[in-house]
Amino acid sequence: MSKILMLTEGKEPDKKLIEHIVKEFQIKGEVIWAKIGTIYAFYKDIKEKYDENMDVIKYIKYKYSDKISKEFKASEISYVYLFFDYDLHSKLNEEYKNIEKIYERINEISEINSFFENETENGKLYLSFPMIEAYHKPIGCNYIYEKNNFEEKLEDFKVFKKKIKNETGNMGMTALKSQYKEIIKFYINNSENILEMKFKDVEKNKILKFQNELLKSKNKVKIYPSIPIFLNEYYKIEKLQEKLKI
Repeated sequence: MSKILMLTEGKEPDKKLIEHIVKEFQIKGEVIWAKIGTIYAFYKDIKEKYDENMDVIKYIKYKYSDKISKEFKASEISYVYLFFDYDLHSKLNEEYKNIEKIYERINEISEINSFFENETENGKLYLSFPMIEAYHKPIGCNYIYEKNNFEEKLEDFKVFKKKIKNETGNMGMTALKSQYKEIIKFYINNSENILEMKFKDVEKNKILKFQNELLKSKNKVKIYPSIPIFLNEYYKIEKLQEKLKI
């Protein structure tokens, strides 16, 4: 059986959510988890040490040995996936109208996305906009789409998690697990409303470009999680619809 290395920031709810998706959608392979902190700090660390001969998997195994769920040989890993937050506000020091700094951050995440472009090489990065809590959003709005409710201003990124928690009340992982099909269907059916593209065209690079341009022009992004993007690239829409029995 092939082995999959899954990289996350390290928060246990994020891991449990992705773990549930892997199980329900029968992602093939034995999954090994690694907690590596923010994608920005992780990439900065790699960039300082990187050369064309560097084996990223071996580096992760060495650097994060105490953050890995189980031992493995680098040669055993067939695929690497990274699930992280867009989280672009974190280095702006609340200068949310500073165009120069915003452009620097956009260039940085674009570079990171390009580096993590292939799941059989350095790994494939999937971003949630603005954070993975976007996955919870349909529950909080009772699966009703309203344009203004699926936009988030840059200056509000820092309170997004709290806002989602207020919207969903006491519904936690149990609700996310029991309603996973409804959540994925919601993001499939509303991709044109949210991202201005049909779901068959939903792909990580297109979405990042769309969100970056929106942030440049209107200082906001559309709320959309990484999980539907990953599932569409992994299965393609027809197979995914079969899984969801749409």
